[in-house]
Amino acid sequence: MAILRLAVVVGLALGLGFGAAEARAREELLPLTENRSIAIAVPDGFTFKAGANARGELGVVLSNRDGSMSLTVTFEPDGENEFRQQRARTERMHEEFHTYVAESREQAMQFTELEPKVGAGTYCVFTDARLQGKPASEYPPGEYLNLTVGVKAWSGVVATFTLFSNGTDSGEYRALMRVLRESVHEKRAPMR
Repeated sequence: MAILRLAVVVGLALGLGFGAAEARAREELLPLTENRSIAIAVPDGFTFKAGANARGELGVVLSNRDGSMSLTVTFEPDGENEFRQQRARTERMHEEFHTYVAESREQAMQFTELEPKVGAGTYCVFTDARLQGKPASEYPPGEYLNLTVGVKAWSGVVATFTLFSNGTDSGEYRALMRVLRESVHEKRAPMR
């Protein structure tokens, strides 16, 4: 999907404000405000970049070493907690990602609940119809077989994510989905 290439370039631009961190297992904190931070557990073998996009939204990009997988997550305030409701999440996904439907094998958005550790989330997966059945070695540079998109929300925050991959059953893919389910949420400071 040609559109997939553009989204990867936009996503990687998030990292311009900060440098890439070393590729090793660790927890990264992204400050949302003076009193709130988001904790992200970066899996082994992935780099971490953080910064703001052109619209001023804070975000992160996690990429594997060979560039075959990239997760971009952007964060926005959700003061009224509207995105904790499934309907609001699916409407947001339709608004932002409906253009991928025409080029996908699925020809529809098939919503699945993320079931995160904290908050609520919804996602769907698109398969590039042009690349399906071809070996990854034949994919044009910067194009991916799958695009997983979604929205995750918890108290006062909504995160929108895109995950580019060349499959949805690898350990690396499962590790990034685990990041979304288990670690992309606010880190509470210990009480003193």
